[in-house]
Amino acid sequence: DIKTHFLEKLQGPIGWFLFVYALGICFTIVYYPVPVDIRISNILYIVYAILIAWLAINIFDSYGMVVVAKLAEKSGKREVVNLIIKILYFIIIVIAALFILAHLGFNISALIASLGIGGLAVALATKDIIANFFASVLLLFDDSFNQGDWVEISGIEGTIVEIGLRKTTIRTFDNSLVFLPNSTIMGTNIKNWSKRKIGRHVKMFIGVTYDARPEQLEKCVEDIKELLANSPLIAQVDDSALKKGGSRAKYRQNLVSVNDLEGYKNASYVSVYGFGASSIDIEVYFYTKAVDARGFREARQAILLELMKIVEKNNLSFAFPSQSLYIEKINKE
Repeated sequence: DIKTHFLEKLQGPIGWFLFVYALGICFTIVYYPVPVDIRISNILYIVYAILIAWLAINIFDSYGMVVVAKLAEKSGKREVVNLIIKILYFIIIVIAALFILAHLGFNISALIASLGIGGLAVALATKDIIANFFASVLLLFDDSFNQGDWVEISGIEGTIVEIGLRKTTIRTFDNSLVFLPNSTIMGTNIKNWSKRKIGRHVKMFIGVTYDARPEQLEKCVEDIKELLANSPLIAQVDDSALKKGGSRAKYRQNLVSVNDLEGYKNASYVSVYGFGASSIDIEVYFYTKAVDARGFREARQAILLELMKIVEKNNLSFAFPSQSLYIEKINKE
């Protein structure tokens, strides 16, 4: 399939190139022994430049794209590779344009020198474009987010589609496409939900009725602690960057909290929280191992069902909002 796609992409530019080359040979024969007219030669060179640029871009779009995709997969930096491709496209087009201008009679050296004179005006006119370009470079190497990450930026929550030269594209969860200028992103808070390895937070309160005895509450709390300590769905103490990161992580721990840096959370707490309006509240605080949407929801559901069994085993009842009405004796007259 790759070979077929590659050949299809090359048929157009190579076919036209051979046709123009044959046409150039015909002109050489017609004008022999005199050199071909300079105007015809310039036209042929311009067409050659266009066809070569077209050929180079098609090579990138076909076989080159496969090589680049494999490189991006190995490096894990699809955004940087994507930016490099766009820069290469731009360089090819600029070189072809300069070559064409040279054969149209323009003084390329003078043109480039004049850019220095008009550079200030161009910079002022395109300051937003330049700011967005440099912001895109900083975003790519800052590692704030990558393509496919679940982020929240300037109140926009969704998945990063692409980090472009001017803007970043986000696909929201209601399937709309949002474009944010890169300079705007650099000046705002970025919440990246995907920058975590283990540990997605769950905090809940179990409200039981006021007829619960202290012994029942103590036993319920102990059973819940045992559940969290032994469940394979819950992040444990061993689930840390120090255990999984090797000796390098241990050395880095002296400089920075490696767990927080790499995205590992494993704390869990269970205790009687307080006396509510209609219930005695038990706080349950833990992190699931799964951080993806499906795994997290399945783990949370399994833990909730186990908590219900523990409450029932300890002869406790779930409380619900209620009011008690006390009626004093009514004097009958």
